[in-house]
Amino acid sequence: MITAMMVTGVLCALIAPSTQKIFMPPDARESESSYWLEQGRRELQEALEQPRLTNKAKNVILFLATVWMGITALTAGRILKGQKKGNSGEEESLVWDRFSNMGMLKTYNLDRQVPDSAATATAFLSGVKGNYLTLGVNGNVKSQDCAASLQRENQVSTILEWAQDAGKDTGVVSTAQVTHATPAALYAKTPYRYWQCDAAITRAGPDALPCKDIARQLVEDNPGRGMKVIMGGGRQEMGAGQETDVKQKCVRADGRDLVQEWREARASEGASAAYLTTTEELRNVNARDTDYIMGLFGDLHVPYELDRDRSGAGTPHIKDMVKVALQRLKRSDNGFFLMVEGGRIDHGLHHGMPHRALEELLAMEEAVTETLQGVDLEETLVVVTADHSHVMTMNGYPARGNDIFGKVMNEEDVSDHLPYTTLMFTNGEGFNYTWNGTEVIRRNLTNVDTTDKDFRPLAAVPTYKGSETHGGEDVAVYANGPMAHLFHRVHEQSYVAHVMGYAACIGPYSDCDRPAHKTQYKHVNNHNHHHDDDDDDDGDEGGKYGGKGKYGKGVSGSGGVVVSSGAVVLWWCVVVSRLLW
Repeated sequence: MITAMMVTGVLCALIAPSTQKIFMPPDARESESSYWLEQGRRELQEALEQPRLTNKAKNVILFLATVWMGITALTAGRILKGQKKGNSGEEESLVWDRFSNMGMLKTYNLDRQVPDSAATATAFLSGVKGNYLTLGVNGNVKSQDCAASLQRENQVSTILEWAQDAGKDTGVVSTAQVTHATPAALYAKTPYRYWQCDAAITRAGPDALPCKDIARQLVEDNPGRGMKVIMGGGRQEMGAGQETDVKQKCVRADGRDLVQEWREARASEGASAAYLTTTEELRNVNARDTDYIMGLFGDLHVPYELDRDRSGAGTPHIKDMVKVALQRLKRSDNGFFLMVEGGRIDHGLHHGMPHRALEELLAMEEAVTETLQGVDLEETLVVVTADHSHVMTMNGYPARGNDIFGKVMNEEDVSDHLPYTTLMFTNGEGFNYTWNGTEVIRRNLTNVDTTDKDFRPLAAVPTYKGSETHGGEDVAVYANGPMAHLFHRVHEQSYVAHVMGYAACIGPYSDCDRPAHKTQYKHVNNHNHHHDDDDDDDGDEGGKYGGKGKYGKGVSGSGGVVVSSGAVVLWWCVVVSRLLW
């Protein structure tokens, strides 16, 4: 019987005309009831033993990955991680999947069912919801209403301010511009997220002129100027551009170099400061003996992980930026607040390119893992969430282990009998339909490499370049550390700021008189549910569950079995395999 099955598998692979891969499950025991019963009992025991820390959080770290806490992106990213190990992927775990506490967040803006990143960031950083496209202001301010945004009673304070007022060091790391919506929500008060430089305000007309652009707020005003670490892209808006071939999006009209002004201000205070633009400079900075660090690694955004120059003269991995940020901030006796944003996940999906977006997701996961290895969860609250989702969906009944960027041939349900991808969009650049005079025809993907980093899956509604829209569904929030258990159900997005403030006893919750609770915190390592009989930790580099292990049936790296996407071959393989079982 086993021999016949092996022959069947080989024939399927040989007959297949395409190069699409099927990744194999890493554990042959999955077919047995005992495997799942053991797995369930083990997970239940972990739940029963979860600690509940009620002590004060000295440090707060917020990981904000634009979009990927939307459920579709989470699932797809998890599968990609497993498939990069050579396994089928569905059984894999991302590091935050193993966090002790989680909830869901409602992301709507006060005036929009589906939100933008500025108002959502205002919500989770200040505890107050606002209107579409506004930053650091409440619902009394509409988009581009400069006069209303200047009224003090309409401005909201953020956890960045709360932390600095409590004597904590603070910082931000992003793969987007440091003046982009999410980082800017930490420090800026503006009715329009795109007023990143003075020229944008001038273009908006005379009513906007009393408002200060976001880049100036970063270097001139508190709490922006008080941050000890600022890393991301955005040299153009700061008047410090270096690239000659970059798109001119928001070039300063006043001729000011705000980076140089930032450096001069630090020197006038008697503080040491480092300005970084390359990986080599990041590696060489003495974070343990420098007061202020600003790293700007792109005129606009930091390059995508799939595109960045990995040499010393290029741009760093977000993990390395976070590592240096933590080295600097951990020097504070009073603790610190750090926000880390994987902003390019969002951009990849806006352009309808899931391969780029999901590689950014996995880069962000590496940064989370790096952080967990360097902090004490007895005194550090770590929160991982997103500001919104996107309109990518996962569909088609693909076989277990089908390449997450691959194709599906679903003859039973698809009337035009053409293949399509597992990942698709409800709107975006991938719209590709024609009319032959009788019927609508979509693109035939039979000989198309859908795994290419620039491939755009089909979208139902056309958009302009880069204009695929956000999704309006809830996003997940995960937490470990003091008061992490306060995330426990569906919450308003603004609730995140309240939990962080309460955990650290800062801002509105500075009167902190709760008793400390001594329960020991045990972080569960990042491994999937495949388990053997010993207690060794599971590593990401092969090991027991990385494709080469005791029960692994896949191959390491980007391996897999080459199979056909043709309907007849696939149907024949499935039917014969079932009969043989």
